[in-house]
Amino acid sequence: MSCESALERIWGGGDAMALFTSRGPVAEVFRFGLVPIACRARNEDRSQVALSLNNNEVNIYGRAASEWKLQETLQGHDLRVTGIDWAPSTNRIVTCGAVSLLCI
Repeated sequence: MSCESALERIWGGGDAMALFTSRGPVAEVFRFGLVPIACRARNEDRSQVALSLNNNEVNIYGRAASEWKLQETLQGHDLRVTGIDWAPSTNRIVTCGAVSLLCI
């Protein structure tokens, strides 16, 4: 299956919670469930990803061989997380939410 047809199948079929990564000439698809990913950020070496699954939590996944494993769940927002950034030099995660609350 080509990458283009896989993209059409995942997004067209309602499975909106997938992460696409490019490692060389082939793209990889990782599924985290059926809930849309509201926002995401990666650390500097791309070994971890922070995802907000359209709720008030941020899940941090680490790459273990060919899978992504949940390492930590960050809480602190009352409403949905709307943005995430991961600082490369300090390795800090900054999030913002629907009520303009900033968590560092």
